Amino acid sequence: MGDRPSAGELGDFLGLDKPVRPGSGDRPSKLPGGSADRPKPDRPNSDRPGIDRPGTDRPGSDRPGLDRPGIANRPNRGDRPNVGNGIGNRGPVSIGDVNIGNNTVINNRPTWANIDRTQINGINNRWQGQIGSLNRWPSRNPGVIAHHRYWGGNVRDRWRHHYHHGYFGNNWWGRHPFRFCGWHYYYRYPAYAWTYWWSTPTYANVTNWFTWDAPAATWQQPVYYDYGDSGNVTYEDNRVYIGGEEVASADEFAESAAALATVSAPETEDEAKEAEWLPLGTFALTTDPDDVDPTRLVQLAVDKAGVISGTLYNTQTEKTDAIQGRVDKETQRVAMRVGESEDVIAETGIYNLTQDEAPLLVHFGKETQDNYLLVRLPEPDEGAESDADTETEEAGARDSASVEDASAEDSTAKSP
Repeated sequence: MGDRPSAGELGDFLGLDKPVRPGSGDRPSKLPGGSADRPKPDRPNSDRPGIDRPGTDRPGSDRPGLDRPGIANRPNRGDRPNVGNGIGNRGPVSIGDVNIGNNTVINNRPTWANIDRTQINGINNRWQGQIGSLNRWPSRNPGVIAHHRYWGGNVRDRWRHHYHHGYFGNNWWGRHPFRFCGWHYYYRYPAYAWTYWWSTPTYANVTNWFTWDAPAATWQQPVYYDYGDSGNVTYEDNRVYIGGEEVASADEFAESAAALATVSAPETEDEAKEAEWLPLGTFALTTDPDDVDPTRLVQLAVDKAGVISGTLYNTQTEKTDAIQGRVDKETQRVAMRVGESEDVIAETGIYNLTQDEAPLLVHFGKETQDNYLLVRLPEPDEGAESDADTETEEAGARDSASVEDASAEDSTAKSP
C-alpha cells in the first residue's frame, strides 16, 4: 500500500483538481451530527437569501421529484426529427474515430477490493433493513435539500456562459477521442438527436426501464442518499452507518462499492452495440459550495440490466475518460469506476440521478473518501452545437489572421 498514489495525486490524474478537504481522510471519531455537544455544520437554511427564489431561472429547482414530466413525454425520444443522423445533416461521428482503444482496467476489480459475496450479502441485508427509513429523507430534511439546491443554482448560473461550447455534441465527440470501456452508450449515440442524451428521467422512468427481478419493497419508494455531516450515510470510528444503523466497516464499505462498480466487459462488440440506454443526463461535478464554476462534466446513461455508462470530461485539461458501473437492485445504490484508475470509485443513488442535485461519495481506495455534488445542467437547444462550431471557426480564422499579420509585420521590419 506504500506505493499507492495519494488521493490528491489520483485527483490530479482524473482531473479532480480540487484538493481533498481537510480531514476527509481522518474518519470522525463520532457519528457526524449524532452528539448533542458537537457543533452543527454551518449550512444554509431556508432563511438564507436566494433559497426560495423562483425556479424559473434554474432548470427544475422547484419541480417535485416524482411528478415532473418524464422523458417519455418530451420531444427528445427516438421518433423526433433528425434522430437517424444525429443532428441536422451533419451525420453521426464514426465510433472508430472516437474510440482509440479499450479501457480494460475498468472491467477488472481493483486489487485492494478483496471482499467476498458473503460479506456483500451481509452488508446489503443490513442496508435493506434501513430502506424504509430513508424513503422520505428529502421531505424530512428540507434545510439540507435547500443547501444542495442553492449550491446547484449557483453552478447553473455560471454555466450559462459555457453554452456555446456544444459539449457532448456530434462534433465535440470527434474532437475528444478516448479509450472506451466495455460498455458505452456511444454505440447507441448516433441513433438519437445529441440533445436526447441530456434528458432528465423521472424515478418512474428508471424503475420501469429495468428488466430485472428486483425486491419490490426496495423499489416502492425512491431513496435519496446523502453523505457526510447531516446526511444519512455517515462514518464513525471506521464504521459506516446508514439511517443511523451500522452496515459495514469503512474498508468493507469501500470494497463493496468497488465490487459493485466493476462490470465485466461484454463478450462481443455486437453485444455492446445492441445494448439499449436510457439517458440520465449531464452534470457538473463540483467539490464544494465555493466551486461554482467547475471544470469537470459528467454525462451518464443506464441500460436495462442496470449497467451505468458515462463520460467524464475536464474542460480545463481537455482530458476525457470513460465511466462504468452498476445499479444495485437490492439497495438502489449506484457505484461507478472512473477512468483507468484502480482507486477512484464514486457512488450515489439511482434516485439521486433523477434529481437536479445528486450528492456523491468518492472513494480513493480504502484510505480516504470525500463528498461532492453532481449538478444537473440544462438541456441545450438544438442549435447550440452549430453556434459552437461557428464560434470555433471564427476563432480559428481570427487566430490565422493574427499569425498572418504578425508574419507581415515581421517581414516589413526586416525589409531594408
